[in-house]
Amino acid sequence: MKKFNLYLLLLVLAFTPVLQSCLDDNDGYSLGNYTVALATVKTDAGNSVYFVLDNGETLWPAASFVSYKGLENGTRIIGNFTILSDVQNGFDHYVRLNDYSKVLTKNIINLTEANKDSIGDDPVRVTDLWRSGNYINVEFDMNLPSVQKHRVNLVRNTMKEYPNDGYTYYEFRYNDMNDITDYIGHSLTSFWLGNLELMNMTPDFKGWKIRINSAVNGEKIIVIDYKTKQQKTVSVESITNDTGGKMN
Repeated sequence: MKKFNLYLLLLVLAFTPVLQSCLDDNDGYSLGNYTVALATVKTDAGNSVYFVLDNGETLWPAASFVSYKGLENGTRIIGNFTILSDVQNGFDHYVRLNDYSKVLTKNIINLTEANKDSIGDDPVRVTDLWRSGNYINVEFDMNLPSVQKHRVNLVRNTMKEYPNDGYTYYEFRYNDMNDITDYIGHSLTSFWLGNLELMNMTPDFKGWKIRINSAVNGEKIIVIDYKTKQQKTVSVESITNDTGGKMN
């Protein structure tokens, strides 16, 4: 089966509810239906691969149109799944994996005097930014390079003092490596927050504030509210007017 283009997958993701009930008129699930969702690869004691959605649901690949055996534990994917069953053998769903694309996944790092130049702070057009599961996901457009790979990072700025307002402050940093073309690419990166259930969060912890250097609107802060430890979905302040047009 031909690999889906990442941008196509993202478009489908935007219009497809995560693992909605895709029942046909008969009992059971229809093999002609599918859903697209972000998932993290996990391996069991026997090194068999399964998938965990950002809402915590587990998927066992009972069938597949593509090879996935080489996927490493912790890899993030945008997967196209067909649901085959509900709860079975400890998994929320048995599924058929129709296709997938890997998602660049990185740890959050410290920004210091020593690395600030390599980290960079070039303008970038962020099209969406949200928290799901234990990840902050950033979707953005960029002018594609001719040779040099561009760099993206989510950083703690150790050179700046932020307000003590109950939020953890991060900055999304982009480095175009002084190598850009007129061609526009669409990309998605996930940044691992760590195990939120094990983090020593104070009762007044509110969430995260992410500073971006928007190619459309300049410097701005995106607010992600955590609410409670048990809540699996969170609100995100919309990135108003940070869409459309060619990136400068």
